[in-house]
Amino acid sequence: MRGTRSSTVLLGMIAVALVVAGCGGSGSNTRQPAAPATSTASAKQAVPFGTAVDIASDGGTATYTVDNLAPVPRNAQIVPAKGTMFAVDVTIVAKSGTVAYNGFWFVARTADGGNVAPAVGAVQPGITSGQLQDGQQVAAHLAYDVPQGKTITGIMFRDPKGKLLSVWAA
Repeated sequence: MRGTRSSTVLLGMIAVALVVAGCGGSGSNTRQPAAPATSTASAKQAVPFGTAVDIASDGGTATYTVDNLAPVPRNAQIVPAKGTMFAVDVTIVAKSGTVAYNGFWFVARTADGGNVAPAVGAVQPGITSGQLQDGQQVAAHLAYDVPQGKTITGIMFRDPKGKLLSVWAA
């Protein structure tokens, strides 16, 4: 019986790793880098929207906060939505070193397990990309054009290679 439980746990871990890596099925709207076959990726626990998360990168450490998921009125959209435009507030505060940031590293997760890429530049002030030195910060909006009938359940933050670093959820 012990072997069966271990196999079940291992299969569950693999399934979670595939879903977190964006390989969860045909509902994905964006392509995510595939994890190597030898990857030991682990699922990140989601934190509530508004929670500050310290994340270390190659260049330094920063505090990231994602908050205030809300629909964007049509008159506030620079790029008109094909579905329903939602936005979140993103704040990044560099705590040490030089921290690179990019709006495309924040991907929305839908209730059906799909991904929605950010519509960078669709609202102002929008978050694009750049670098922050120790003590500097950026605070801006990040928009998502969500297909009709879909809802956002969380925002996933990944590094440039696709590694999941944090998840904010309602």
